[in-house]
Amino acid sequence: MAQLLLTVQEHWDDRMPRWLQRLSQRPSLLWNTGIGLIICLSLLRWLLKR
Repeated sequence: MAQLLLTVQEHWDDRMPRWLQRLSQRPSLLWNTGIGLIICLSLLRWLLKR
């Protein structure tokens, strides 16, 4: 994932949206956001199945 962000950043550095530039500078924030999203979506799926 970090390699993909690095490649995208090198290719589109000046054309990336500001929020994506900030995320690419802080890979741990992107990782934590992704894990949190997976947990939230899993919880929502579990609640909807009940």
